[in-house]
Amino acid sequence: MSFKIFFFQLLGKIKPVEKIEVQRKILADDFHEFLKIDTSEELKEFIDLEKEVQSAEFIQRKSEIQQLKFKGSHEEKLLKEHEQLKKTNHLKKYFKLKDSADLKRFEALKDSEKLNEYRQLSEFIENGTFREEKEKSRRQIYKGSDEEQQEREFVKLKKSKGIRTYFELHESEILLGHEAVAHSAKLKKYLELKNLPEQDKEKKKELRMLKKDVDIKTYLKFEHSKQLRIYRDAVGSYNLKKFEELKAIVGTDDFKNHVAFLKDKKKFEKTDAFKKYNRFKELKNSDDIKFYHKFEKSPLLKNYYDVKDSADLKRFLELKDIVTSGEYLERKAYLEDPKKWEKSEEYAHEQKYHEMKSRPHLVKYFKYKGSNAFDFFRQWEVTFEDEFSGVGPDSQKWSANALWAQKTLGKNYAMPGDLHIYTNGNNISTGGKLVIETRKEKAKGMVWKMPAGFVPAEFDYTSGVISSANGFWFEDGIVEAKIKFNPVKEAVSSFSLLGEKSSPGVYLLEMGLKNRVGIASIDEKVKLKMNGLDISNLKKGRWYIFTLEKSNGNFIWKINEKEVFRTGERHIDFPLHINLQTIVVNQIPGSKLPVRFQVDWIRCYKKK
Repeated sequence: MSFKIFFFQLLGKIKPVEKIEVQRKILADDFHEFLKIDTSEELKEFIDLEKEVQSAEFIQRKSEIQQLKFKGSHEEKLLKEHEQLKKTNHLKKYFKLKDSADLKRFEALKDSEKLNEYRQLSEFIENGTFREEKEKSRRQIYKGSDEEQQEREFVKLKKSKGIRTYFELHESEILLGHEAVAHSAKLKKYLELKNLPEQDKEKKKELRMLKKDVDIKTYLKFEHSKQLRIYRDAVGSYNLKKFEELKAIVGTDDFKNHVAFLKDKKKFEKTDAFKKYNRFKELKNSDDIKFYHKFEKSPLLKNYYDVKDSADLKRFLELKDIVTSGEYLERKAYLEDPKKWEKSEEYAHEQKYHEMKSRPHLVKYFKYKGSNAFDFFRQWEVTFEDEFSGVGPDSQKWSANALWAQKTLGKNYAMPGDLHIYTNGNNISTGGKLVIETRKEKAKGMVWKMPAGFVPAEFDYTSGVISSANGFWFEDGIVEAKIKFNPVKEAVSSFSLLGEKSSPGVYLLEMGLKNRVGIASIDEKVKLKMNGLDISNLKKGRWYIFTLEKSNGNFIWKINEKEVFRTGERHIDFPLHINLQTIVVNQIPGSKLPVRFQVDWIRCYKKK
């Protein structure tokens, strides 16, 4: 029995597992909070505030704000200059007139259509255009005009025989009937018979009948008439074209109206020029135009225009805008405020900085900042973990068959001398923790015997085995598990890391007949040899966190984070899988049954 564990416990070197888990939980939560804060806008804001309030510029700005006053300030000078300009006589007169009814009336008239119309009419009357229009109107008479000549020629053509005959026959029934016969087969036949040099009796008879035909007789009579000859002479003639042109002119309303205008003796009184003259006299005598001309010459208006674009007015209005602006009034009130610093943005930043500086999570952040408290989280990452919270083991992680059973028989089997048989998961349960339960019950299974091989057998005990061989293999890194140390001498419960072969095996924990950690191997004499540490002095019935660190053939065991054993085994340089099991080595008293091998959780890590 090793006294190392005894003294570690006596001296308090092995901390309670409950305290360790609480500390780990706190540290993990602090790390996650640290990472969250490390990239947060809140931390960025705090660092920016700290940089700001500790800067020389901020300190100088604070001093400047606390020393600011209205008296003697630039703002006071602006106000005094504004008051002085406000009292000057020319600016007083300017503002007296600026918003007056007379100026509004004047300004409205200045750009009004009424004044514009008056000016245009005045120009029209005074520049000779009116007189020219009057003389022009008097010269416009009907006698001797183009219109008179056109009307005479039109009437003369209208009375001519050719034009009268043309319109009598044009599109008449007589002419249309004549044209129809002219293109008829009857007339064509008649002309053919008439022009034949010799005729037989039949053709002569046909010709006599056609000569008596009413259509032929009527056609021949009209064809040789004087009336048709006159009509045909008129078609396309100059006189007809001229008549049509004149008819298109003299028949229009414009032509008729213009003739009426030329014959009117009072045509000038009806002209636009005369109307403009009357409108001009009306506007000239109106109150608005009289007021406009009088006000335009007043001294008050002259002062108004002199001041309107002056530098004094420009400066006064500029100052007025400044001293009446919200910005100026706010600045004035600010300069006169004895608590201006407390109301400043800088003060708010300073207060926000002090408030943020005292926030517990930021205080905690800076406590950890630069420390090595989180080195484990930064250097290691989880490669495998299980808290066994589901109903039954996770099939993606675990198999209820040992690796060698899967490779040979395909199911669990026993070795000669075994008092138990592993069931196919019936002795394994989860639901918050892993329990491998060994029970005394009859069960049938297969046992390996030489030279027969696998043969049926009956067993008094059932137990369980669980392996990660199908899902996870471990190389260098950390393996740890929270296990209840509750050994039963008649059974051996173990948490081991095994390769493709059963030897050598790295035992995170073995308890029962012997309680130990270390590396087990089969020597040349086929005897089990354990290079490890006896841990029988651990308190029974308590939970412990067993940890194994493997790195390049170096192995370190810890119990509740306290190193208890280390060794070097360079030949173990192959992947390992997790194997948990309970075997029965002697008859178990009923008071100790069932035997429960309990694991709360398992975690494996590797270097990042």
